[in-house]
Amino acid sequence: MRIYLQLTRSLERLGASFGIAALRISIGIIYLWFGVPKFFPGVSPAEVLASKTVERLTFGVIEGTAASVVTGTLETVLGLLLISGRLVPLTSIGLLAHMAGTFTPLFIFPKETWEGFCIGTLEGQYILKNLVIVAAAFVVIGYSKAHSRPEPAEPAGPVKAAEPAGPAEPAEPAEPAAPGHPEPAGTASAAVDPAASGSVTRHADV
Repeated sequence: MRIYLQLTRSLERLGASFGIAALRISIGIIYLWFGVPKFFPGVSPAEVLASKTVERLTFGVIEGTAASVVTGTLETVLGLLLISGRLVPLTSIGLLAHMAGTFTPLFIFPKETWEGFCIGTLEGQYILKNLVIVAAAFVVIGYSKAHSRPEPAEPAGPVKAAEPAGPAEPAEPAEPAAPGHPEPAGTASAAVDPAASGSVTRHADV
């Protein structure tokens, strides 16, 4: 059980660190794998279907070998951009547009792509697997968009108002003298104004 937990955590860390990059690069490799053979007539097993699809979508403007080369060029460029990690959002949009075109033979050439209801031929299955590439493209573009946005600055905390000073503590009242014990003379004389005492002294001298 401990080995299972350690292996699971290791895979989670690996996926968090390299999962998106591995997904992007793997899609790029697939695109190169499908695109490069289309430059050589008769090498790609999808050449005939791809050429017919491009010819139909362009209303006969691009046909034959030129259609196969155009498709191969687009797939090769997208593959190189995905592997390099350059212009990922723009590349993903181009990938999704290309994927939309790859699904059209399911509708315009049903005899070549379907053997029966929901049963695809080899070419049809070749096309249907592109659903995984579409989902992966959404993951890649979503991740790149989320990490390209600048993080919002944290708002400064509210300024704390100065706390009002507490009320002054009242002076403790003097303890009254015990009955029968008059205050000492020094206490009374301390309250006499010095100027008054000087005046009394002068009158005494007279």
